[in-house]
Parts: sequence; structure tokens; C-alpha cells
Amino acid sequence: MTRTPPSTPSPQTPAGTTSGPEGDAALDAATPSAADPALEELPQHLALVCSQFARLAARRSDVGVGTVSWRVVATIQRLGPLRLSEIAERERVSRPTATTVIKRLEEEGLVRREADPTDSRSSLVSTTEAGSTQLAAWRGQLATGVGALLEPLPEEDLATLARASELLARILESHDG
Repeated sequence: MTRTPPSTPSPQTPAGTTSGPEGDAALDAATPSAADPALEELPQHLALVCSQFARLAARRSDVGVGTVSWRVVATIQRLGPLRLSEIAERERVSRPTATTVIKRLEEEGLVRREADPTDSRSSLVSTTEAGSTQLAAWRGQLATGVGALLEPLPEEDLATLARASELLARILESHDG
């Protein structure tokens, strides 16, 4: 069975605008209802497309260490020092997998482990100066690689993507602790 991706607004009329005297009636007609199959499949489609886009972005900005590693470094930098168990939980991997990733990042000089002052059995992982510097370089390469993909899009599509990224960031902030 072939699934149809969610419908998107036509290039002539950006989402949330009307093109004539019909006003709100035209907007209501263009807004998917809860029974719309495209809206019902939005969660699956969005997750799949975001994942595929992230992989495309990673391929266009190769900087040696894998994308998973950069995601871990970015999370540690954003949230501050984390225990291995917290990293494993956030990345949805087993603790041994998180340990392997952190060991590799330590060998690369991107993170360091220090004793947890509140629990002598645990250590906290934090980014190093080199890790922060290389993370900034990776983000710059992402901006260049992904920027080239976005360049040919019309301004209204760029505005739609900017709004979508804001919404996704808000969702992440409210559900990512």
C-alpha cells in the first residue's frame, strides 16, 4: 500500500494566507480537518522526513566524527555535564553503547570525564574546549551544506521552513528535559 505524504500549500498561496475575496472561508477550506488522511499520517511522515533530512545534512557536511557523536557533544554542551546513564537515556541507546561513544569522543579530545561530586561511583561527561571548537566548525559546515539545499527555494518556502523549525524546537524544548 502506498502512503501519500501530507499535502502542502501550493507555491502560489503560502499556508495561512488567502488569495482573494473569499477570506476566512478559503482558509478554512484549505486547512486539513482531523479526518484528513494527510493529517492522520503527519506524525509518521514528519518523523521519517526529519530523519532523512538529518542524514542528507550530515552527508553534505562531513567532518570526520559521525553525526551521532556530534549530537552527543551538542547535547552535553547544551545541557552541561551529564552522567553516562543520562546520555544513554537521551540518545535512546544502551549504557554500553553510550560508554563506547563517550570513550571514542574522549580519545578524539572532544569530551572529558570527571568525578561526580555528588556520587563518587559516577562520572560526569562535559565538552572540552576542542570539542566546542569542532562542534562550531561542524555547525558551520552544516550551515553551508544545508544552506546550498535551501538557496533555490522561494522566500515564502524559506519562511515556512523557518516557522516549522521554530515549532520543532519548541516541541523539543518541552519534551527533551
